[in-house]
Amino acid sequence: VHFVQEQDVYLAPYWEGKTLDQAERLFLEETLRCVQAHEDFDVLGHLTFISKARAHPSARPVVYEQYSEIIDEILRTLAKKGKGMEMNTSGVDRCGDFLPSEVYFRRFRELGGEIVTVGSDAHTWDRVGQYSDRACEILKNIFGYVCTFENRQPIFHKLP
Repeated sequence: VHFVQEQDVYLAPYWEGKTLDQAERLFLEETLRCVQAHEDFDVLGHLTFISKARAHPSARPVVYEQYSEIIDEILRTLAKKGKGMEMNTSGVDRCGDFLPSEVYFRRFRELGGEIVTVGSDAHTWDRVGQYSDRACEILKNIFGYVCTFENRQPIFHKLP
């Protein structure tokens, strides 16, 4: 999810006239609406994308505990629908953590989530796979595996 109320959350106009809490809450509420309404996806990519937005006033990860009710409903919906969640590594340099952070994946597992992937959101060649080893180590400790897809079917790869 990149757009809320027809505005790109990455850019300043989305943030104008909103507190940090309002901006993040609207983003998460839109994400919840999307995962509830749509079926034609396999994995929710970078759930906390808003954390790395250029216009984000504090450049910090979305705090799970602050929005746990909405986030839990997103995670429950993903698990119930058999959808996955991506640990995106691009936030490490931008806001200091993975998108989303480890606590989200622990909660996803508790709520029945099984499919997890890793992505680097690389827009340049030198960022492909950046921090993927750290992401896999975290997912190994929570799930024991990471998934790839073939013909829209998850393939579970046990992590050594």
